[in-house]
Amino acid sequence: MTVVSNTGPLIALAKANRLDLLEALFGHVQIPSEVHRELLAGRGPEMARLVDAVRRFIRVVPMPPTASEVQAAIRQLEVGEQEAIGLAYESRMTLMMDDRSGRTAARRLGLSVVGVAGVLVRAKETGLIPAVRPLLEEIRQQGYWLSDELIEEACRLAGEGRG
Repeated sequence: MTVVSNTGPLIALAKANRLDLLEALFGHVQIPSEVHRELLAGRGPEMARLVDAVRRFIRVVPMPPTASEVQAAIRQLEVGEQEAIGLAYESRMTLMMDDRSGRTAARRLGLSVVGVAGVLVRAKETGLIPAVRPLLEEIRQQGYWLSDELIEEACRLAGEGRG
């Protein structure tokens, strides 16, 4: 099952050196050109991991024409989020996004949305990782913002107690 991704979850998983989970769970990840541009504009040790993932299983795909109802729903979002939502909508794929306003807009359009925490819960359920909390904490320590509430909810869903 291929998914469409925004920039954030890819950076988060690259920071934890766990982009491999996306390939294992989804096979391929599609990104629009603006998300690709945002990924390449970053700095840090995760850059080499992202470049490698784009070579291996992340596909940069052209944006299809976007329906007017989608354009209206995403007007206030940043360009990368707009393109990711538009691509997910037009291709009928699950959207991987952490940004709250983007997730809200995507859900209003009827899209299925998963964030980095949801990906890690799914990875635990399929036996790819033993625990969610250590990876969420590592991602947060690497500078990716995750709320305490999100971490606790993901751990609850993964069957993990408080750490």
